[in-house]
Amino acid sequence: MKKAWKPFWSYDVKKTERWLQTRALQGQQLVKIEPNLRLFIFKAGNDPQLIRYHIAYCKQKQNDELPLALQQNGWGKLCQQGCWCVLSNQKQTTELKVYPVRNEITKRNRYLLYFYIALTIYLLFTMLLFLLMSVIHIFYFGSILSFTPISLWITLLILSNGLFLIGTFSVYRLYQSNKHLW
Repeated sequence: MKKAWKPFWSYDVKKTERWLQTRALQGQQLVKIEPNLRLFIFKAGNDPQLIRYHIAYCKQKQNDELPLALQQNGWGKLCQQGCWCVLSNQKQTTELKVYPVRNEITKRNRYLLYFYIALTIYLLFTMLLFLLMSVIHIFYFGSILSFTPISLWITLLILSNGLFLIGTFSVYRLYQSNKHLW
């Protein structure tokens, strides 16, 4: 068993599906996904296969079967964990007439985009407010800023900068990978 960690795989599911297809062509068959840990678990040593993957997101955590039209077109559930489900099909692209819909993933990514925009704006305004207060304190009162070397302030600085970077990166990736869907 081989494990692959992809932390931002759900931001661009089409890219993830192409990556899974490449792994199948290398003889690694997807066995399980761990969405909370961002892990993909593969069974190595298989014959290379051309497999089409489709990642679906269902809030209801459905364990029932696929719609009949998808089954007749060769789609089958490969693995499911939580709200995430990976479907597979071994037909050629030209033979595929029916594809599962991406409405739930689009909706989820839109909510994530709004959340990260709000987080980034909040952190940006917080940093600007801190800078403004520091400038006012230095120029108006004519004194020097002094900080006590408490590990809390260092931790908060590292945490806020990390969240700002993750928020900015997430906004960029979510927007770039999903702008054609909106």
